[in-house]
Amino acid sequence: MTYRAQLSERVLRQLGNLPAKALGAVIATMATVVDYPNDPLRTVTTSDPYVRRAFGELGLVTDVIDHARRTVTLTAVTWIG
Repeated sequence: MTYRAQLSERVLRQLGNLPAKALGAVIATMATVVDYPNDPLRTVTTSDPYVRRAFGELGLVTDVIDHARRTVTLTAVTWIG
């Protein structure tokens, strides 16, 4: 069951400063997350049951899952470049 991806204002600002390769990695990671938002093999839990993290090729994304709205909102991007 696929969820819809959304970007927070903070992430929109972050994405403007990412190099193209890192942006591609964020997109690839989020494509997996929206298909499997609670999959423990693809995402990592946090102390908040609705906030999860996923490791991508070049970093980490943090997202908030809203099951009622079927959305995954990307709230932070950390890249290793």
